Amino acid sequence: MASKFGVSANQKKANHTLGKDKVVVVAIQNHNDYICGPNLIPQRKVAGKWVTIKTNSPNPLNPAEKKYDEFDIKESPGNKKGTYRFKVEVECYDKNGNHVETVGTFYTNEFFIN
Repeated sequence: MASKFGVSANQKKANHTLGKDKVVVVAIQNHNDYICGPNLIPQRKVAGKWVTIKTNSPNPLNPAEKKYDEFDIKESPGNKKGTYRFKVEVECYDKNGNHVETVGTFYTNEFFIN
């Protein structure tokens, strides 16, 4: 389970199959008492180093809100087999939903697309 700064982000499963699985589902939750949430940024391991995929998904969540986010395997990772994870930037928002600050970063567990 990946959690820090009062935010959780975890893939529903660790292994995905090209052609069978269409999306990577990530369970996200805000444990804080203010609007906060994960900005999910996918990364792929290439030659032993993590490379950021040029996409992201901000998720402002109300206090105690829990939901699921999905990343399309064909679009986000480009339909490539490999080892992936999400870089999670924890973002805080004001009561109008405007971004206030990034409070920190953590990473989800690795997952695989075969």
